[in-house]
This record gives sequence, structure tokens and C-alpha cells, in this order.
Amino acid sequence: MNADVLLETTLAVSASVLVVLMARRPLRAFAGPGAAYAMWALVPAALLAVLLPAAVEPAAPARMVAGMLAFEPIAGAPSSPEAYTPVPWLMSAWAAGALATLAMFAVRQWRFRRALGVLRRRPDGLWQGQGGAGLPAVLGWPARIVLPADFDRRYAPAEQALVLCHERVHLRRGDVPASAVAAALRCLFWFNPLVHVGAGVFRQDQELACDAAVLRQFPGARRTYADALLKTQLADEPLPVGCHWFGSHPLKERVAMLKHPIPGSGRRRAGVVAAALLAIGGAAMAWAAQPAVQQEIPAGKMRLDLTVRIDDGAPMRADAILAPGQPHDFEFRNGDEAWRVQASVLQTQEQGFYLSSRILRDGELVGEPKLLFEESGASVKIGEERPDGSFGGIAIEISVTGGVPATVGETMSAADLEKMLTGADDVLTPSFDRLVTPPYDPSSLAAGEGGTVWLKVLVAEDGRPLRVEYDAQDSTLAADSPLALASIESMQRSTFLPARKDGRPIEAWMRLPIRFEPED
Repeated sequence: MNADVLLETTLAVSASVLVVLMARRPLRAFAGPGAAYAMWALVPAALLAVLLPAAVEPAAPARMVAGMLAFEPIAGAPSSPEAYTPVPWLMSAWAAGALATLAMFAVRQWRFRRALGVLRRRPDGLWQGQGGAGLPAVLGWPARIVLPADFDRRYAPAEQALVLCHERVHLRRGDVPASAVAAALRCLFWFNPLVHVGAGVFRQDQELACDAAVLRQFPGARRTYADALLKTQLADEPLPVGCHWFGSHPLKERVAMLKHPIPGSGRRRAGVVAAALLAIGGAAMAWAAQPAVQQEIPAGKMRLDLTVRIDDGAPMRADAILAPGQPHDFEFRNGDEAWRVQASVLQTQEQGFYLSSRILRDGELVGEPKLLFEESGASVKIGEERPDGSFGGIAIEISVTGGVPATVGETMSAADLEKMLTGADDVLTPSFDRLVTPPYDPSSLAAGEGGTVWLKVLVAEDGRPLRVEYDAQDSTLAADSPLALASIESMQRSTFLPARKDGRPIEAWMRLPIRFEPED
């Protein structure tokens, strides 16, 4: 077990114990002690849920964050000393505490068993000890009923029937394994007082549920049952794994429970169902609360994420992990139309990406956009703006998470890609040549202001930006905000690779986002 798992399981177990402690009395009043006892299943269920594999979350696409700089240490500068971390010591202390608690429980179990003396089998198939403290009890593996030496003298025949019924209920329900689970949790979370308090209350509910089961079989024997409880001799040592007839449980509460009416079968079933739903729901919440596991990208591969809107419809998302240059088909449906985006990605040596794609609608070619873009991602729109301001066609947001290249040969320089683009294939969308990163306005950064500015840039045949316009359609920052003005100014100082048609550069528009994200 590592520190993260220990922390997550501690939080899950603590929260589930608190829930049960708060809900057990109302549920017991409505549906009886059996439902309150069943509700303790929430604790191991929450623990197991946390230990299940967490949801896999795609690795966040690499993004350009305006205004953030990375500094590398100067060659030859002395390295800073490694930061001290107390985690190994804390884990050693946890392991020592768990072993010490386990040893303490083992000694208690051994002392309890030794105090019973030699067990002998009775003619009725039950077992009888030489002592009487803490007996009758259910203990051992496999579990068996052990009676005190003076069982036949101490209890009247009617009381004997009730006591044996009580112990057989423990056997039938598997209460000994349940007490073993409680003891194991106390060993694992020995440092958590909630677990020890919860274990004591759990044993109380276990005995109360067993008492209620006996009274349902003998509804007219409440006074006799109370007399049997009062004749019990306390054990010198508590029994960590097993079920006492009378252990550390408050006698007053057990006798007081005998005065309460037994809930009907309908309320008991409803209570057990409520306890089961609580355990399932609590386990699901504990699992969902785990931090998602970041999806690993194998060396030499990249993750391509597409967000597609067709005719201003709802966004549709798809992703794939691809080797450089490996084509992949993404399929989308819009009503009766079948759209297919065939795409492949190459990573440049300048940490940018080259996307080659073909877009088909119902098998008919709509466009073949080829893009050079930075790590901030790119967008493609093929269609037309309608008079009412809506868009008819397909709009694609593209982001790429680059894995570590397996070999240098799997990347291409921007110059090599430019040579490739001058061939027969057309490039209908301009791309970056030299991007000027806009500065993060200090007042906006201090105020925690962030968001996205979308710009439209008209790129000349020689790669100069002829016009830079603010695009309000998807922008989350106002046009007159300092961040939007800085973005426009930076694009005016950037240079681009022009779009091409028939192998010749042409004037064309491009649309791009700039994201500002203040540090937490």
C-alpha cells in the first residue's frame, strides 16, 4: 500500500463510518436492528470501491498558455538539494502500527481461547469449555458454538433454547467472518479513532440484530430472554474475532430493546433494501470520487482529439492514439448524413504538428484540409455562414497530445513540411510560421481573469497578416479586454505559411484560439 492509496481509503472508510453512525438509529427505529446491522456493509463496500481501478482520463492535450515562461537551469550551476519527504517514514510508521495492532488482537484471541481450557464435544454436537467467562460464544475457523462448563446448570431449559437460538443465528449469518473484517479494518486503520468507535458500535448492532431475530422466533419469551442475559459471566479478555453471548456490549441497551415492538416484515424488508442501496450508492460515490488515472501515451505515438459540430449541432467528440503518419477514420452521424474524417498527424521538430485530412459526407469528398499548427490546437470549418448567423457545414476543433518520439526520424521540420506542401496537394488553410505569444496583462493575471480569445486572420500570399479581427462567436473574453487587445497585437506581429492552391500561395483567412489560464 502506498501513501496515496492509504489516504484515499482512509477518507472513504471514515466517511462511510460517519454515514452509518448518523443513520443507524433512525433506520433501527423504523425497520429494526437487522437493517441497522446490514447498513455496516457500506464500510467494506466503500473501501473495495476505492481499491478498484479509477476511471481512465485522457492525458490533457498540450496547450499554449499565454504569458507563461519555462526556465531551465544554467549548465554548470549547482543543483539544489533533494527535497526531504516524510512519506517513507510515515509509511513505515503505518506498517509498524498495523503489525502491532494485529499482534495485540492475536494475543487477545489466544488469551480468550486459553481461558476456555480443553474443549470437549457434547452429545448434541456442540462444544463445551472448562471455563465459563465470555461463554456462550461462536468462535474458531470454521466457526462453532462453545458453551460454558455450567451451561446446563446456569440456564433453565427455556433459557437454553433462547441462548442456542442466538448463537445459531450468528452462525447462519456469518457473523464471525464479519467480525474478522472489522478486526482487519482496525489493524489497517489503527491510527483512525473513527474506525475503532465504528467497530464497537458495529458489534453492538450485530448483537441487537441477533436478539431481534431470536425474539421473532420466540415473541412471548422477552422476560425469559432478559433473565438469560443477566446470567452471563463477563470475559476477562475481549474476543477480537468471534461473537460473545455478552461481550463489551452495554447490557442496558440490549435489555431496553426487548421492550420495543418488533417491526413488521414489510418495514424490515424495506430497511434492508435501503441499507443495500446505501451501500451500493456509497460505494459508487467513493469510486467516482477517486482522481482519474491519466491515460498513458506510448512512446512514438500521439493522441488526436476531435470535437465536431455539424450544422451548429451538439458537439461530438472522438479520439485515437496514432503512430506518426498513421491514418485513422473518425465517423460521425448527423441525422441521415454520414460524415467521415480521415486524418493523420506528424510531429515537427519545432514541437508543432502537421495534420493531413480528408472530409467526406455520404462518401462524397467535401474538403482536404492540411494544417501546420502549434500545440494550442487548430480548427477547421468547411461550409458557409447563413444570413441568420448560423453555420451550415462542419466545424472541427483539433488538439494533439504528443508522446515522446521513439526515434528522431519520426518528426519533420517545419521547413520539410513546407517543401511537402508545395507539391500537388492544395493547402487551403494558412498555418503558423513564427508565433508571437501575447503577454499576460499583469492586472488581469492578478485578478485571476482568464478565458479564450478567438481571432480571424487574413494571411497574404507572402505570409503577412493583412487583417486581424476579433471573433465574438466562441470568445469568452470581451473585445476591449486587455487580453483580447494583446492577442490582436501579437497576431499582427506574427508571420504565417500561406494557403496554397494549385501549388501557388493564395490569400486566405484562418481562425484560431488563444487561451489565457491564470495559475491557481
